Amino acid sequence: MLWIMVTVLMVFSFSSCKKQESAELNNPISEEQKVKEDNVVKEQKRMMISPYTGEEIEEDTYKNIPFMAVVENHRAARPQSGLSSADILFETLAEGGIPRFIALFHKNNADEIGPIRSIRAYFLDIAREYNLPFAHCGGSPDALETIRNKGLMSLNEFAYGPYYYRDRSRRAPHNLYTSSHRITKAIEKNDYIRQPQSGLEFDENFWKNETLTNANDIKIVFNGFYTTSYIFENGLYKKYMNGEIAIDKNNNNPLTAKNIIIQIAKLNYRNDEKGRIDIDLIGKGEGFLISNGKYIKIKWSRAGVKSNTKITDEKGNQVYFNVGNTHWCIVDHSAKIEIK
Repeated sequence: MLWIMVTVLMVFSFSSCKKQESAELNNPISEEQKVKEDNVVKEQKRMMISPYTGEEIEEDTYKNIPFMAVVENHRAARPQSGLSSADILFETLAEGGIPRFIALFHKNNADEIGPIRSIRAYFLDIAREYNLPFAHCGGSPDALETIRNKGLMSLNEFAYGPYYYRDRSRRAPHNLYTSSHRITKAIEKNDYIRQPQSGLEFDENFWKNETLTNANDIKIVFNGFYTTSYIFENGLYKKYMNGEIAIDKNNNNPLTAKNIIIQIAKLNYRNDEKGRIDIDLIGKGEGFLISNGKYIKIKWSRAGVKSNTKITDEKGNQVYFNVGNTHWCIVDHSAKIEIK
């Protein structure tokens, strides 16, 4: 008797499924209904706009604590960890013509970030523009003095050792790392939480203009020691360093950017034993903004360390970044720039 009841139930269940399937086939969900359902989901999640990428992100993601981190780019430091997670990746030179990054993290969390290295005064200028705390290990004398005198939101490894660790598979000084989780804990402890904000303007339609000049292959020769280049593929620019593709050690993914900005600034080489440099990020200059296989010539200006860098075209009109992440290269007039 029991097996008869089970059989009946199975037949009834199968029949019900077939009827539901038939109903779905005969009455498919319209595109309008799908849009309505998607909007309901978005309203339930409450979407926000990222000030760093222009992307629509969930409110919980928007509440991530933003911060910056100094990451070295010595050959021995490659591949670096965490750079593919940065919303904005600034790159310029340090001593000896060796490039260095300061990365801005907000939307994505990185399980490992590094190798972390020392900070310079011009990196402080970038961090102060975005009013964010920054992870680093030591710094130049003038940078450390500015941190002390201005009470900046420094997370120096010398003072916050427990929030960093050494990777024994790499040699010092190329083996100091941290993570989004560790740094945000340090930020919370010191009450360094700041609201995400930037002066960047975004409009993806700006880059659909077919009259803009093509930019599928970009080459930036910083000096005789270092060249970075970008190839436009599938809507993104893939980064190369000295001819080798740049990858993130965390996930083996190539470093890519939706936007590339080349900011031409004045670099002054000090006449000291370390060969340190100064980069003037306050004032005016020229450069290029690149996205979607196109580019425009730009002018940049910044009134002071707490001011935003304004980007316009050569006639002074507002220009817009594409929606997505940005690689921001800071060079001087001696750099060779090729855009094809």
